[in-house]
Order: sequence, then structure tokens, then C-alpha cells
Amino acid sequence: MANSTTRQTFCRFFSIFCLLSLPTSAHAQKPTAATALRDIQNTYNFDPSKLSFEDQAKRAPTLSALWDRYDKTSDVYRDGLRTALKTPGARELLYCDGGMQLLAKSKLPEDLNLGLQSISKCSLAEIEHTPYFYTMHALASRGIDTLDLQFRILAKPKISAYIVAHALNLGQDYAFTYPLLVQDESKYVPRLAERARIEKDPTASATLTKALFYAAMSQAESALKSLVSGASYAPATRNSAAKMVEQATFIRSLVASDSNIRKLSELIGMDNSAGETELRSNAFDQRRGAHRARCLYGVYLSLI
Repeated sequence: MANSTTRQTFCRFFSIFCLLSLPTSAHAQKPTAATALRDIQNTYNFDPSKLSFEDQAKRAPTLSALWDRYDKTSDVYRDGLRTALKTPGARELLYCDGGMQLLAKSKLPEDLNLGLQSISKCSLAEIEHTPYFYTMHALASRGIDTLDLQFRILAKPKISAYIVAHALNLGQDYAFTYPLLVQDESKYVPRLAERARIEKDPTASATLTKALFYAAMSQAESALKSLVSGASYAPATRNSAAKMVEQATFIRSLVASDSNIRKLSELIGMDNSAGETELRSNAFDQRRGAHRARCLYGVYLSLI
């Protein structure tokens, strides 16, 4: 009798163990590219513009959970994300958020191209502006031309990017300008000038002329002066350009003995006799990830 009872007890526990060992859901099994694709599409199957603020807040954890699953099995989820981003007619939020995630999580050239194509479909209406700014800056720091992505924010006069580390809130002007500070000025100044000539929006005009000012190139200054004198340009553009030309003139009026100029010269390690080519060469060496030094060079270059 005792042996029979022992066998029954063993069989009962063994049966329970076997049942518990069986996969009970799709998440208990290793996902495939197909299940990852469905997971991504289902997670983003909503329109933020049609949700209340409270409902949007409830959705946020589901997005975070999705990218946690991505990180755990990135090989299959990356394939699923690629397919999702290549699918026509997907939600704009998926193109925007998914494209930025792909750019952040993969350094492969083909993923770079797909990510850029995806976020180019983004109107900035359905995503937070801060991640978009960080994406632009990260790409620019890698030497990637981001100007077309930056031009998109000119349609958003109230765009705001918050930099937590510095408790700094960037409006349209500096959110647009900062990614340019780590790029080659000669490549973007002509395009800025061209856009400024046709810009009608006052906020965007002020942003473009400020970006030209911070480029600190003779070509950029010539463009600003041309905008001031061009009767065919929008009044807002002419006024904004005039302010930047006045600012450059004021900087040049500072004498070399001024304490701020002296401190600036010491920080840069240059004297006032240095030419634009020499200063720009040194600035380029420090451009990657060195905003503060780059801005100092930009101000100093305006002196010559």
C-alpha cells in the first residue's frame, strides 16, 4: 500500500511538472521574425492624436516593454522591425519611433538608410520632440548629413527639446542649430542661405539667420548681408538677418583687451592674429561631441 501511494504521489507531481514545463504563450517561446513583426505592428496600432492625454500615458509602458523585448532578442526583432518599416501604409508613429529606434540600435549601413527613410515620413505631429532632436544630433556627430531632417522642424514654431543633463530647454532656433555645430559649415551654409531666401515664417526666418550667424564663415556673413539688402525677401527674414549682422558688428567692436575676449583667447589657445583657416582647422579637430568648445570657436571666428 505504501509503495502504491508513493508511486501515485510521484506520478501526480511529475504530471504537474510536465504541464508547467509546456509553453503557455507565444512569449514563452523564442520569437520569430513573424511574431516579432506582429508584436511591433500590434503595439503601434493606435493614433495618438485620437487619444486623450491619460490614454496616451497608459500606452507609454507598452512601447517601453516592446523595446525591452527587442533588446532581449534583437536578432529576430531587428528583422521584424525592418519589415514593419518597409511596409507601406503603416502608422506614422511606427515610422517615426521605429525609425529612430533602428538608428539607435543598429550601425549597419542598410539600417541607417532604412531608418532615415522612415523618419523622413514623420511630420513631428505624433512624437516627442526631444528624441527627434537627440537622433539628429547623434547622426550629425557620426558625420551624416541631417539638414533635411532639421528643415522639418522649421514647420514647428513651438518645438521644444529638453536636455536633462543641463536642465536646458531648446526652442526651435537652438534645436535646429546645435546639430549643425558638429558638421562641416561649407556643406550646409549654401543650403541655409537658399532656404532663408524663400522662407516666409517669422520664427523659421529667425532660426535660419541665427544658424548662419553661428556658422561663423565669411560666406555665411555675406549671405546675411545679402538677405538684409534684398528687397524681394520677406520682411521677417530681412529683419532677422539685420539683427545677426548687427551682432557680428558688435563683436568686432570689442577690443582685444576686453576681459571676455582675453579669456576666450586663453580657452581656445589662439591669439587675435590667427586667421580663419587656422581657427577653422583647430575647430574641426574638436568638433565631434564638443559643443562648448565649438561655440567658443564660432564666436571667436566672428571677430575676424
